[in-house]
Amino acid sequence: MASASERSGRSGPPADPDALGEPRPLEPRDLPAATHAIARAFAWYEPWGGWALPDASDREERLHRLIEADVRERFLPFGECWTIGGATTTLWIPPIGSAPGTEAFARRRGEAEYASFGDRGEAMRAGDELIASLRPAEQHWYLDTIATAPELFGRGLAGRLLEHDLAIRDTAGDLCALDTHTPRQISFYERHGFSVVGEGALGDELQVVMMVRRPGGSGESQGRSAE
Repeated sequence: MASASERSGRSGPPADPDALGEPRPLEPRDLPAATHAIARAFAWYEPWGGWALPDASDREERLHRLIEADVRERFLPFGECWTIGGATTTLWIPPIGSAPGTEAFARRRGEAEYASFGDRGEAMRAGDELIASLRPAEQHWYLDTIATAPELFGRGLAGRLLEHDLAIRDTAGDLCALDTHTPRQISFYERHGFSVVGEGALGDELQVVMMVRRPGGSGESQGRSAE
């Protein structure tokens, strides 16, 4: 089977992670590499991609259009975005109201974006409502996205970038939260100090797990809610 990068017709980032440099703020010049890497990862290796867009024939292209617009219009101007060479990227949502423009994140998606998912639009809305209901009531930073170009999976880039980001949040004394789906993902975040605080299901197809992390790597595990 062709790799995601071959499927999309792009060559991907360098094979040597050390050549990508250190974590730094995402810049407009990084968008082609970063948004294509996110789209490839979510289209083919993340359960949410196949759930949101069951038609594989144009999944990656549709995801890329949505991701590129979201990063350009909301995350770059109003969020906090970090990258290692465009190959691994994190997209953070600040606490709503903590800075001008953060109100752009008060709703995860607009009506036009829901409509773009076609028959999945209402399921997407239900998923966003479920996630909103599971998020902490306290002000928090939300890790909306972390993704690595598939050809660099397993090289430690995601962990290195997440450690960088969490060091910043720890210095500021910030609570962090995120949602995820699989046991492997849960274990990854637990190694970085997150704990499960709740979960819910979107039909029989997708499990949503909410995790939180207090400054210094302390979670607040309350066990998982009933499936």
